[in-house]
Formats: sequence, C-alpha cells, structure tokens
Amino acid sequence: MLWVLDAPLMLRTVVGILDTLVIGNHSPEMIVIGIGSRSEDGLAGIGRRVMDFSPPGPDYFPPGEAGAAWQALAPLPEFPHKADEFLALLVDELRPQLAAKYRFSGEHALFGHSAGGMFAAYALFRRPGAFDKMIIGSPYLQGVRGAVFMAEADHATRAKDLDVTLFLGAGDREVDEYFLAISGIVSSMARISETLHLRQYPSLKLETRIFTGEDHYTVVPRIVSEGIRHLWAEEAAGLSSSWPKPQK
Repeated sequence: MLWVLDAPLMLRTVVGILDTLVIGNHSPEMIVIGIGSRSEDGLAGIGRRVMDFSPPGPDYFPPGEAGAAWQALAPLPEFPHKADEFLALLVDELRPQLAAKYRFSGEHALFGHSAGGMFAAYALFRRPGAFDKMIIGSPYLQGVRGAVFMAEADHATRAKDLDVTLFLGAGDREVDEYFLAISGIVSSMARISETLHLRQYPSLKLETRIFTGEDHYTVVPRIVSEGIRHLWAEEAAGLSSSWPKPQK
C-alpha cells in the first residue's frame, strides 16, 4: 500500500506513473491511498495541510536568519500544529478501517512532498515502524524551527536502529529560487541524509538523489518514478514480462 499525502495535488500523478511502471514490470501492483482534503473542496482545501503536517513547535518558520526572511515574505497567524493527531489518524484509525474492507498486504509506504515531506520525515522518527518504506520529496525539514531534526535527535537517544527503506529526492534548481533557498529544501535534505548515514542504523536502507534541471514542481514526477522503482526493485525483478514471446 502506498499512502499519498496532498491527494488533490499528487494522487493523479502518482497513480498515472505507477500504472505505467506496472505495465512495464518496473513495479508490482499496489493499492494507492490518497490522503487530503475533501474532493468537493478542490485545491482550495489543501490550505489546512499547514496544520496537519506541522510538528509541535513555536511557529512554522525555519530557525535563525532564514526564519526572519521567511516570515517577512509569508507571515502566518498562530495555528494549531496537528502532526501527531494526523499521524494517529492515519495509523491508528484509518488504517484498521481500510484493512477491514480491502486486501492489505501488511506493508505500508508513505509519499510526501514539500510540507508533506516534512510530515513524512517527522512520522519516520515519531512513529518508527509505522511505515516500511517512504518516498520523501523536496522536504521542508527546517520548518517549525527544525522540529524534524529535533525528532531525529530524540530518536537517536532512544533507539539503535531505524528499520525503513527510504528514498529522498529534490531538484538542483531549488537552490536558485529565493523562497525555497531560505527554506533550506536541498541543504536540509542533504543534512538529514548525512545524519542518517552517520547513525549507521543497521536496518536502514537509504537512497538520496538530486535531480539535475528540476525545480520544486517539475521534480515531482521524477521523484515518484525513481522512488517507486528503487523501493520496489526486488519485487519488480521477480515479475515476468507481459509481452508474449514468439513461438518457435
């Protein structure tokens, strides 16, 4: 099962790419679950993502000088930070309800991009083991004054392992766009990757990619495609060709 955050934005892209990969035997079939606002709300409904994806913390901004610049560009009122409640909804409430209706395999993967990537990374350290695989794209890891890095540090003090297969991806042109640069998208992704390698968790399988010529938006299809192909490479290797062979 692949859980997709920001469904109004991402679900159609993920399903289309996955369908193509399945036809070409680059991925096994899987159930895709879109998580987001109500369909009747359209794209306007994604505004609440800031609340649902935000870990506990003082505000939504990066730490230090970047935070002051960020706040000057995009000031936000105080709002509830509901990442813990949202994570509990996915894992403890929604998952059992869906498992009772659909043929779940027991393996769960999560895809989140941008703020959704911040939430996915927070979930990785807050509820390790809740997801077996993750695709995290262009994550806003500096958000909420670096709450994800604090969650990672807390995990490292409590556990000696992190059992997950993880794909991290971002576009190299994200460093050239001012707002994304002060958000630390690429640099913070590199930092979390380096930190996880430093921990030497025995069960962690980590792949990090920076895609040439892609920005925060054009990189999404490449992250999804490469992420799925990487995370399910072993399963895909066992698939037989869908094309008939000529008879001798």
